[in-house]
Amino acid sequence: MTKYIKIFIVLLTLTACGQKETEKKTPENVNEKSAESEQKSDSEKVEKWTDSNGNVFIEKGNEISIIPAKYNKTGKTNKVFIYNETSNGIGIIGNLKIKPNEFKVFNLKDTDTLKLENGVKFMFGETYGLEVEDKKSQVSGLGGKYLDIYKVPDYAEWAFVIVPIGDGDE
Repeated sequence: MTKYIKIFIVLLTLTACGQKETEKKTPENVNEKSAESEQKSDSEKVEKWTDSNGNVFIEKGNEISIIPAKYNKTGKTNKVFIYNETSNGIGIIGNLKIKPNEFKVFNLKDTDTLKLENGVKFMFGETYGLEVEDKKSQVSGLGGKYLDIYKVPDYAEWAFVIVPIGDGDE
């Protein structure tokens, strides 16, 4: 379970980093922020704010911690971008495959699970929203400049690349 929490925090961080500059949530522009500044010492300032999804961000110097809000499944459809960077096609269901160096964007309801034939699962958990089950370390979350490198469409809400076994995020 701690692996899933680590993966979620990495993915949430990458997703936040991958937003366009005008969309980036900061303490100054988050609608539902609760800005609390504490002065622990003259040089150490702690700021806290909450985004529109209820996630709590705590900034202390160069470190930002994220406390995710409880996720409530609603049947909402999310667009999940998956790029295959392996040398083999990855089967989804029936004849549907993601060929090498190809991507697909899946409309994934938050009540569903997307299972790939390589053992990777994308599903919405009871607590943390989109979770990835990746026992062979073959998924990496995309954010920042990698959204452009992999040509992730703007409408995609989540972005991942399938890599050779052992090369994924841990």
